Amino acid sequence: MTISELLSRVRAALADALLFPPDPDTAGQANDALQEVTRWAWLPPLSGVAIAEDRALRTHENAAANAAEQAEKTH
Repeated sequence: MTISELLSRVRAALADALLFPPDPDTAGQANDALQEVTRWAWLPPLSGVAIAEDRALRTHENAAANAAEQAEKTH
């Protein structure tokens, strides 16, 4: 093997490893990859919903407490 052949093989291996994602070998690997993509795609929106829920709950509790205080002051 000459130096140029070796460099060509190294370049091809690096290009395959860095530029192109590997194809799954089995249906199980394909399913696992799909589950990973699905989980990471939905995680940020679900986190935002959870944060909004906490904020809405605190806001509602504060508003209800303020309304109760105002009702006590007027009676």
